[in-house]
Amino acid sequence: MTGMETPFVDELVRRLRMDFSEVAVDIRPGGAATVRFRASVVDHTVALYVHEPELGAAVTDLGHEVRDELWPGASVEAAGFNILLVHLDEVLDTRDTTEPLRITRRGLTWPHLLRVD
Repeated sequence: MTGMETPFVDELVRRLRMDFSEVAVDIRPGGAATVRFRASVVDHTVALYVHEPELGAAVTDLGHEVRDELWPGASVEAAGFNILLVHLDEVLDTRDTTEPLRITRRGLTWPHLLRVD
């Protein structure tokens, strides 16, 4: 039991399972979560740190910013998750993801180091 409901973390995990393999989540009391998954574009397990309230704020704010232009038929939350996952794909393709990634209330924090193959 996590001590709180985590609908945004749950939805993130559901969406990650559609595109990535070996998705596992550890949700701690208070809604802090570590999500681990395998992506075909990198040769290691990727770790993603999220916190339910911050993820909810990021999804909502990003959704308001992009929905009308990119996904006009979608809900704010769906548009927010869509753009968040687009950003995740871009990070996986271009950045060093050997250190854990983080989603804050501003969205996905991009690692400074570029990916070296």
